[in-house]
Amino acid sequence: VASRPAESGIILRIVNGPTYQELVKLMLEHMGIRWGYVFLKSANHLQPDHFEDLMVQAVEMYLAGEENREVKHPEFEGRLFTERRYEVIGGLGGQRFDAELETAYGKDAASFLVNEQTGALASGISKN
Repeated sequence: VASRPAESGIILRIVNGPTYQELVKLMLEHMGIRWGYVFLKSANHLQPDHFEDLMVQAVEMYLAGEENREVKHPEFEGRLFTERRYEVIGGLGGQRFDAELETAYGKDAASFLVNEQTGALASGISKN
């Protein structure tokens, strides 16, 4: 039995079929949408919305196949880059991206794992 979270007030139950997560994956892939997860090893001097901006840029780089990008924000500047390495933290893995940043408080750094789930139905590790 698979069930969907009830935040919308609708509960979807499927008996002896794919899980809710598997159905969502199939639906997104059918619609041509690429999707996945981003895991962050955070920097020390940035605000949560700054992390989000960097994670979005890492995903854009992943999708475009970019290896380097200069980043500029009113609170920080630096570079975001990847060596296209696949890394694992515990059971979570993905392509690693690093940020070397200069902030008002000094140098800082962050690392991201970008894990695309498109086409990785029922797989714990991405097929990238």
